[in-house]
Parts: sequence; structure tokens; C-alpha cells
Amino acid sequence: MILKSLARGVAAVAIVGAAAAGVTSIASGVPVASAPAVQPVVFGVPLPLDPAADVPSTDQLASVLYGLADPNVPFRSKSGLVEGGIGLIEAKTADRLLASLSSQGALSFQVSDIAPAGPGAATATVTASGPQTSPTTQNVTFVDQGGWKVSRASASSVLSALA
Repeated sequence: MILKSLARGVAAVAIVGAAAAGVTSIASGVPVASAPAVQPVVFGVPLPLDPAADVPSTDQLASVLYGLADPNVPFRSKSGLVEGGIGLIEAKTADRLLASLSSQGALSFQVSDIAPAGPGAATATVTASGPQTSPTTQNVTFVDQGGWKVSRASASSVLSALA
């Protein structure tokens, strides 16, 4: 019983003390807005930027494209310019296509809007045209495999568009 009375007394004192502290802070007349402002310092420090993505230059990508379009070099020798290399049948088909296109004049390429497309990859808008070939614009993916190369899917897509 004594313990129960003691516990009630301690609880009553705690409630009265809390109420008194609340009334005192309200009655003090000091507006909360006039309290000194605390400015967090951490928010004033700029966050580090993401590391710059490794994207190729327009000259690097144009060099790959002009290398692929060179009619004086057999396509089989251009496997270092296409992701995963070039098979025999693909090379023969591409050689026939390039021979046909080169008889109409040299192809030219305009590369723009280069953007990172994941680790070791970039996309670019490429417009291919020739003297008797209407301009064809495509989004082309390039991969960095010890040097920039056209992705396999993009190489097939570009050849199909030029055919």
C-alpha cells in the first residue's frame, strides 16, 4: 500500500511539474518567432556532383562510322569497329551494300546529341547521307571495348536503313 501511494504521489508531482513548465513558457510572453534562428550549416554546402560520364567526342564516333563506310577496305577487316566482330555472311552482305552505295558517291555522317547510355556505352543521333542517297537519321548506340565501336544492333539497323 505504501508503495502504491508513493507511486501516485510521484506521478502527481510529475504531472503538476509538466503543467507548470508549459504554463510558464506560454506566459513568458516571448514569441517563438523571436527566438534566435538556427541555420543548418550542412545545407549550405554543395553536394558533390556525379562523376562525369565517359562519353566519346563527335570526332571519335564519326571516325568509327567513316571507317565502316570505307569501300576500299573489306568489311571483314572492320570487325574491330563493331561490337562482337563481324561474321563472314554479314561482311559479304555489307560489302555488296557499300559497293552499291559508293558507286553513287561517298557517304557522309553527322553526329550529334551524344549522351551516356550506361557504363561504357553512349548514344548519338547520326544522320547518314550521300550525293544520291536521301538523309537517314537514327539513334545509334556505341560501346567502349578498348575503343569506341558501334553496337551490333545499331550496325545492323544502320545497314538496313541504308539498303
